[in-house]
Amino acid sequence: MSNNQIDDINNSIYRYLNMREHSKQELLEKLLRKNFDLKTIHECLNEFSKKDLQSDVRFTESYARVKFNSKKGPVFIRASLQIKGVSKDIIDNALSIYSDDDWEKNAKLALNKKYSIDKDNASLPTGKLRLFLQNRGFPFKIIEKAVNDYLKI
Repeated sequence: MSNNQIDDINNSIYRYLNMREHSKQELLEKLLRKNFDLKTIHECLNEFSKKDLQSDVRFTESYARVKFNSKKGPVFIRASLQIKGVSKDIIDNALSIYSDDDWEKNAKLALNKKYSIDKDNASLPTGKLRLFLQNRGFPFKIIEKAVNDYLKI
């Protein structure tokens, strides 16, 4: 492949990584949309990984932290990362820093933020609260604890 295309691919990767961390799969998809050669893309991505300029581990840790701080649950985060091509082991490792207590606290904070206007929490249908947390990616066990605590059941 021509040095010109390699330079174009490398420059594109640098630009993407300067904006934020990306998974290898995300970069691959973006570069394929630019009609670069697949083999050359893989070679360039592997070089970036070898030099630790691109890291799925670093991307996953950053992504999980941002989504955790946005009050998203582990189910949502795991599914999003799988779509972005991150391996199960890397995802498990990144999510292992959060305990069930952390997820429960986050779920309660999400409920408090969403429904802080309602003074009479007892009048809120529990199904509505559960669905809200389910849509944010919290597992059933955490949802039940958070809803019960929120409603002071």
